[in-house]
Amino acid sequence: MKKHYLGLAVVAAIGTTAQAQELEEVVITGQKIERSLHDTAASVFVMTEETLRDEELGNFYELVTQAPNVYGTPNTGFSIRGIDAFNVSGGGNSYLASMYVDGAPMPYRVIQKGGFSTWDVEQVEILRGPQSTLQGRNSLAGAVIVNTRDPGYDPDLHLRAAVGEYGLKEFAAAGGSAIIDDVVAFRLSAEKNEFEGVNENITRNDHSDFNNNETYRAKLLFEPSALPGFSALLSYTHSEAEIGVLWTEQSEDGSDYDNRITLFDAPTFEKVDVDISTLELEYAFNDAWHLSSITSYSDAYYGYEWDGDASAEPISVLLDDRTDETLSQELRLVFESDAVDAVFGAYYSNLDVEDVATGQRGLTLQDTGLPTLLVAPPEYGGLGLDQATADMVLSLYAPIDPVQLGTDSTLIQEVETYALFADITWSVTDHITLFGGLRWDHEEQGNESDALYTIDNEELLPNPADYAAQPPLAALITGINAQLYQMVADASSSEPAASAEFEVVLPKAGITYVINDHINLSASYQQGYRSGGVGTNIAKATIVNYEPEYTDNYELSYRSQFLDNRLNINANLFYIDWSDQQVDVQLSGNRYDSETRNAGASTVQGFEVELDYLLLDNWQLFAGIGQAKTEFTDFTITQATATYDLSGRGFVRAPEWTGNIGTTYRQNGWFLNVNANYASSSPALTNPYISGLSEGEPGFDPQNDARTLVNAKFGYEWDKVALYVYGTNLFDVEYIQLANIGTDNVVTLGQPRAINASIEAHF
Repeated sequence: MKKHYLGLAVVAAIGTTAQAQELEEVVITGQKIERSLHDTAASVFVMTEETLRDEELGNFYELVTQAPNVYGTPNTGFSIRGIDAFNVSGGGNSYLASMYVDGAPMPYRVIQKGGFSTWDVEQVEILRGPQSTLQGRNSLAGAVIVNTRDPGYDPDLHLRAAVGEYGLKEFAAAGGSAIIDDVVAFRLSAEKNEFEGVNENITRNDHSDFNNNETYRAKLLFEPSALPGFSALLSYTHSEAEIGVLWTEQSEDGSDYDNRITLFDAPTFEKVDVDISTLELEYAFNDAWHLSSITSYSDAYYGYEWDGDASAEPISVLLDDRTDETLSQELRLVFESDAVDAVFGAYYSNLDVEDVATGQRGLTLQDTGLPTLLVAPPEYGGLGLDQATADMVLSLYAPIDPVQLGTDSTLIQEVETYALFADITWSVTDHITLFGGLRWDHEEQGNESDALYTIDNEELLPNPADYAAQPPLAALITGINAQLYQMVADASSSEPAASAEFEVVLPKAGITYVINDHINLSASYQQGYRSGGVGTNIAKATIVNYEPEYTDNYELSYRSQFLDNRLNINANLFYIDWSDQQVDVQLSGNRYDSETRNAGASTVQGFEVELDYLLLDNWQLFAGIGQAKTEFTDFTITQATATYDLSGRGFVRAPEWTGNIGTTYRQNGWFLNVNANYASSSPALTNPYISGLSEGEPGFDPQNDARTLVNAKFGYEWDKVALYVYGTNLFDVEYIQLANIGTDNVVTLGQPRAINASIEAHF
């Protein structure tokens, strides 16, 4: 027998144990064909239903803390391998990571504001690295696949209730049974969560970071005995949430953690209301061939009510109402044999978006570009005043700072996608396997907008007539006032529909060398893709087209099983070369004078290593570490008075190092899980120079804190009932989750320690 020195080294470090059963095989579904994790070259982090329950991970943003090279900030978004799911370089309107729940693609705001509840979820897969060949336009960084529990013919019922600190209340139920034995079955699930919050609004005398959400799901399975091999699964999910703001006012004396307060007087919250319907049809022609169809329709509403000035004064209120309607259809023909596995598919998607925003928005004089206009040289379109004169003029405009900008805008967007794809794995010999894929993707986009902007506090503008005795100053004020009115007039527009089309062929290729039944090595190449689009320069009321961006992803993978499949060690090493990045280019000092251009390039390189070890039948260890070093290699931002070369900087909210470690132990009914996760610090700003500060000054280039969080769950499990006490951030670590970036005096702090209790029943 050959010796495997890596496995022996791990065993020696952990110590010998009594014989245990083997780890359960994990089956991956996110690559359109079922395949074991051991036989999957792509980097996949998997959470099963049991793991989600053991670690008390109730939602997506709790889950990602346990995944190496995945990082999330609730209400803001998440990143995979340092690549933000929604944006990295500021431009573009399609996102970079996709999420599917029971085959239905989730809209942007649904993912950002919570993603999904893990109640009655069977498995979550996070595919790290480009998945564009199989998933298409929104998966340059990766994809998240969520499978909820399907109906079964045996009756079951699962109940749960939890209470805890900061007003936590959770109630959930799930169950199902056969309607007609072996023919028709159903499953229902429901969950309602309330969280009062930690941060105190001292103006409204309530908590500002509340989170109330509920999810309901129904599934119906039909497997007619008259048609063997056929099944139909109909699913419907309704989810709604109302979410407060996580940020607080930053304290001047640095006592942020002792003074978690907000000041706004108007109700300030975001709301999400989603309905998802999915029909999945399967037909097995024989043992080798089967056909599947997944049809989904989602109607997602997102809105907010927002205190536009975030102060205790009743100055401005902002409102937004957005609907995303998505229809998708996918057909797959799957072939499976001893030597060849293949999937051939066709995909169609239609996304319709309507976004209506109204209210008043505070626009500082800095945001209008006025300070820059006064001192910029005439050759750059400025007035060329000396700083002292500019400061005197600005003081005359202090009463109108900020400008109360009345807004009434509508955006309508349609994205239609057609695609054909294929993915094939061929075992050439017992030791050599080749795999590859190809996707043809055609996309049509259309945008139209209607916007009206007004200066609602124009009575506070200085009156030139008051300075008639100083004709040059009166003329200057007249010109500046005209400039402000012109800025508003330029931004107000009614743009007819503009469209663009994009077409691409995306390849994937790789090879696996099977050393033996327990160890294999793979090398692969895959191209990632983010579609181009149509944007608007608000200040100039012009339509702007921009091209797609691409990544070349090179990856090595290692899969191993030792100790009779009680120890799994998996690793991936990757390098991503990113070109034609869609950059938000600021064309002047006016905040709204910007547009998307293909002007950036970057690299991402790193690795993931994950270990899962079943020491005993009742004792399991797990650990993982990830590095994702992000770096812009070409990123220049040109403004009216300066050009900034941001090459060499890392991505925003992208910690280079992440990791996790934990253990689960059961003995005579007693249960214990302890786990810890780490994330290194990360930049809070793409361009730190926009603050007006220089390198070395306090507040320049703010960083989100590194942190290590320890969580635990302890309880007793009877045959049908279990009681638990669980805690998060047990050592009450104080850390800044999102640093103050200078535009507002706010900071988002990490959640403090919380101790909760739950009871569960299974029948």
